[in-house]
Amino acid sequence: PDGKTIALTLSKDGNSEIYLIDGATGDVVKRLTNNWAIDSSPTWSPDGRRLAFVSDRSGSPQIYLMSAEGGAAKRLTFQGNYNTTPEWSPRGDVIAFTARDERYRFDIFTVNVDTGEIVRLTQNQGNNEEPTWSPDGRYLAFTSTRKGGQKVYVMTYDGLVQTCITPKGGGFA
Repeated sequence: PDGKTIALTLSKDGNSEIYLIDGATGDVVKRLTNNWAIDSSPTWSPDGRRLAFVSDRSGSPQIYLMSAEGGAAKRLTFQGNYNTTPEWSPRGDVIAFTARDERYRFDIFTVNVDTGEIVRLTQNQGNNEEPTWSPDGRYLAFTSTRKGGQKVYVMTYDGLVQTCITPKGGGFA
């Protein structure tokens, strides 16, 4: 968030971990995770104090939180067995993510950072993945295969209104 440091996944010793690198030089500033499991997909909280990331340290990919300084990670998601692509809301109170459901379909969910409450935003409409918030937090863009081929959709933060914005295809936002 300060434009100086980038959080990313590196596999320097054969295991994917979360690192901070200097945005100007690419030098490693700090290794944040050190776990036997795969740690990936870091995303900064809006205030820059925390990171959400994906780890399979519990046996399946789940969303975790940790301080941007490193240290102990706290598991945030406990429902589902394949949760990925976390994305903080602009207010920092909710994280949108992709989860695979019991039918092996991917859908968009949100989890409240403080309470752990999960809300499902998409269902029974193809595979829905890669959520990203609008700057004001009122909308989420995501990809979906619901009408054949991958397309980009926009939905309200609560999932009630969903609209395709690339009707001819090309699932890139």
